[in-house]
Amino acid sequence: MLFLRGHPEVLRVVVRSARGEPLLHTGRRGGVPVLWVSSRPTGLEGAAVVPGRPRLTTTLASGAAAGGPTVETEVEPASLLASEGDAAAGRLCRLRDAAGTVLARRPAGRHAGSGEKTLSAEAPVASEGWLPPGPWRIECEQPEALAVGRVEPVTARYRTTLTLNLAALALAALLGVLAVQQARRRERLEAQAREEARVRALERQLFHAERLATVGRLAAGIAHEINNPLEGMSNWLGLARSELQRGQLDAAAEHLGRAREGLDRAAGIVHQVLAQSDPAHAPWMTVDLNQVLRESEQFLQSRKEFADVAFGLQLAGGPLFVRGNPVMLGQVAVNLILNACEAQPRGGEVCVSSRRAGPHAVAEIADRGHGVEETDRERIFEPFFSTKGSTGLGLAICHSIVRQHQGELTVSARDGGGALFRMTLPVLEAS
Repeated sequence: MLFLRGHPEVLRVVVRSARGEPLLHTGRRGGVPVLWVSSRPTGLEGAAVVPGRPRLTTTLASGAAAGGPTVETEVEPASLLASEGDAAAGRLCRLRDAAGTVLARRPAGRHAGSGEKTLSAEAPVASEGWLPPGPWRIECEQPEALAVGRVEPVTARYRTTLTLNLAALALAALLGVLAVQQARRRERLEAQAREEARVRALERQLFHAERLATVGRLAAGIAHEINNPLEGMSNWLGLARSELQRGQLDAAAEHLGRAREGLDRAAGIVHQVLAQSDPAHAPWMTVDLNQVLRESEQFLQSRKEFADVAFGLQLAGGPLFVRGNPVMLGQVAVNLILNACEAQPRGGEVCVSSRRAGPHAVAEIADRGHGVEETDRERIFEPFFSTKGSTGLGLAICHSIVRQHQGELTVSARDGGGALFRMTLPVLEAS
């Protein structure tokens, strides 16, 4: 009874013994499963399954080894075909026997269309423990357009999902690459910042060392210059004493005046030395560029190590007034003339000249040394660049000072050999 309820396609079940005698009859009455018993005969209890009806037969597991009882079933073929939704989906299902005869068709009365592309599928009717029924086969076919139409939304969703996944993977990869690049860029910037900080610290140290070395050279030369007025003062004071002893007061007063001039010269030199220690804080004023060049040339000409150098001074006829710091401009002139002298260790020629060129005052220092290579001229004023093994800050300092005075410092080749340094400054009209 439970079997019939669970299998609506089965109309009747007969259980037979090994001798073929019926042991149990079940069937349907008005579609409801009933059990046929001998006390209420119906005329069908002992009958076999109706001839011509499709039949499934199997052997019970308990008697399979010795020809045990068998179960015969009467099946309605049409009930094996699912009907719900077949018409709406455009499916045509058929049940065929071994001879190819159509036993049932769903939907009833429908045949496959001609010229229409269809998708077909078939499978045998089988279940675990049941013998093949002759055999039967179920065939189903559906128009390709309808089948694809039902699958297309799923395919579209799959394509969309796949596209989104690929886009997400690509975006994740791009973000990963950008993150790696950003991390590397940050590391490079940090390393560059550390290197720049280290270089700036070294620049400050070397700049200070160069400044001290420059001050030392200037102090040594100025000490030599101070000795000259001191010796003159000693001579003039000795003469004044002699005149006083002889009672020549006027002559003694004249000698004392000359001694006072020497004292003023020495005081001026000392004042320049003190200002040299911090020239940036020295006051700016109207400066005669000719006077700066003249004093610088005389200062270096008096040094014994440059006794073999021929100095030439060709200054403009009138004063060349510029606005600036005389000590800083003097430092530029001394450094340029000193470099010209050092470029000719065995003696040579140094020419210091000045002239006016329109609104500018031009000072030139020329030598007959080896000159400056054309490839080095673009870097000659860079810090730490040197062609003679020095710190390479002297010309950088000179270039910086000239720029502070709104001027320009350049280098070029001198006709006939050597180098020519040209300093150009805005000129002031004489008041």
